[in-house]
Amino acid sequence: MSEPMDDPRGKILLVGGEGHPSGVPSHICQLAAALSDIGQVSVASEADKGGYSTLAAAGATHHVVPGLKSGLWPHRLWIGSRGLMRCVKSRGWRVVWLHARLPGLIGRLALALRIWRPVPGTHVVQTYHGLPFGKGHRAGFSKLSRAIEKMLLSACPPLDLIFLTPPQADRMRDAMGARRMARHRVHILGNGSNLGRLPKTPPHKPGRHLIMTGRSGYQKNYPLAVRVFAHLPDDCHLTLCGSGTERADVQKRLRRLAGPAAARIQFKGPVRDVRPLLMGADAYMLTSRYEGLPIGALEAFEVGLPLILSQFETSGDFLQSHPLALRLALTRSSLKQDAGEIDRLLATFCADREAYVTRIRALWQAQWSGHVFERQARALVTGWI
Repeated sequence: MSEPMDDPRGKILLVGGEGHPSGVPSHICQLAAALSDIGQVSVASEADKGGYSTLAAAGATHHVVPGLKSGLWPHRLWIGSRGLMRCVKSRGWRVVWLHARLPGLIGRLALALRIWRPVPGTHVVQTYHGLPFGKGHRAGFSKLSRAIEKMLLSACPPLDLIFLTPPQADRMRDAMGARRMARHRVHILGNGSNLGRLPKTPPHKPGRHLIMTGRSGYQKNYPLAVRVFAHLPDDCHLTLCGSGTERADVQKRLRRLAGPAAARIQFKGPVRDVRPLLMGADAYMLTSRYEGLPIGALEAFEVGLPLILSQFETSGDFLQSHPLALRLALTRSSLKQDAGEIDRLLATFCADREAYVTRIRALWQAQWSGHVFERQARALVTGWI
């Protein structure tokens, strides 16, 4: 898509990482749609593999930059760094908004080393989709991430720092020090969900169905989900979606952990349209070690599903506004008890499904809808362009 040469709107660049469907691409696509009539929106990321499929409809330009997916391969890091620098230096951006972890590090390191010198008046923005250290993170990486953040926030010119919740901003200030954070401008912009028109509810399959979405890595902790699922009654089924769940080695490990319950697990891999799967489920489960404000859980909220959550730091935000949400211990010693709570939650929901769906969706609409997110995003960005 070409950009109009005489378009008077300010140019906004949103920078993501990998192209599979996940929380960061969803957030970026929602931003692109929200800002389309107040700025020329472009997105830089890896090639689209379903995560950025709505950009064209939002009127945004997609710049494919290989090497922005998180990883430790030196050659790809070099390719990603060069590609990102070419992109951020190529146009008169009024806003350069870093989202994914790796390009956020590359961009801020380039600023700190004065390799990248934005035109005066440019807003360089960093959104923290969850703090990169603290509870749930591997101890070594957490310590290293904390040190890197201190270095970058000390060396970079003033940035606009965006957090998903006020408590996350407070924790960052405590970890980095008030003086270091005072050099930058702090804002709050949470997540929302916008699945669009929901399809007609499919005929309900026999039994009760749990669904979980997200990449099959360390963060989402799929092995824990499978362990608790193995304690549920035989009429329960589990669907696992997301990048990695299509891999034979991942499936083999999870089936082994599930034991006899493995026959009741479905692996879907990356899913471009999760709506039919959510509409056919009876609850959404998220066993993450850490999270920001997970869009997957918000999408389940939008559909009207109960939520089954682990002890990540923002799970309490859902409990405050959702009538059928569980926050479980999910330790090895508690799995049987946790499964009993899940069983009772499913029974409650299935006994009066239509009424609960209506109530849950109304609460989502008031607090987490795409309209709420759009209003907040536009109010924030209008002051920058």
